[in-house]
Amino acid sequence: MMRDNIIPLTEIDSLSKEIECIMCLNIVNDSRMCIHCSAIVCVKCIESWLNKQKSCPKCSHSVQEIDFVKCRLANKLVDFIETSKEKCCSNYSEETAKPCSTTCKNYAHKQPDNHIDEDYKQIMTLNYKLIDFIRKRNKDNQEKLNATELAIQMLFDDHSENLKHKNTDQKATEILIKETEYLFDDYQQKKQVYNDLIKTDQSLINDMERRLTESKTLSDQEEILQILQKHIPSERNSV
Repeated sequence: MMRDNIIPLTEIDSLSKEIECIMCLNIVNDSRMCIHCSAIVCVKCIESWLNKQKSCPKCSHSVQEIDFVKCRLANKLVDFIETSKEKCCSNYSEETAKPCSTTCKNYAHKQPDNHIDEDYKQIMTLNYKLIDFIRKRNKDNQEKLNATELAIQMLFDDHSENLKHKNTDQKATEILIKETEYLFDDYQQKKQVYNDLIKTDQSLINDMERRLTESKTLSDQEEILQILQKHIPSERNSV
């Protein structure tokens, strides 16, 4: 129930999820919308993405920066949510009105239990979303690794087949060997990168899932969130 024109925290959280950036999973900051699928993203997130990829992170449609336009409605909703959060948290601090976000633990000792519980649930939900994102990224890298290993095998097969031709002169054979060695080295480097990424992400997933299972306090969830946010999305590797 709303009182004194203040929207309950649960309703604010529900509205916030409607305008999350699909890349960083935070409330969108200076929003952009894909003209092909209406995906909402932060301008910095999509700029960073387009420096490495030329497709939409949601629909995979071939895109350029001009395909992501400003979304005035999303920006207005962000302003409304931030204002509502300030009003919400003003109930818990008479001295200073602070945004009621997932990082307002400085005011936890002044907040009733239900307020802390809502923050705990909100951060925990976000943490699981981020782990799912990393798990999907790990699966993508595994598929890329499998494709690279297949390419290496095909390279060897083609090389062996070409060397069987008796009419191949010495110079052509030397060129063929050098080209094969170059491609092999390139594939091996990619294979090593994918192996490292898979190992790092899997270790992170295991550690974060263990921490989430053992988590009991709001500060535990916030610590997990800080660790996860360091790994996505800006550190995505494009090989």
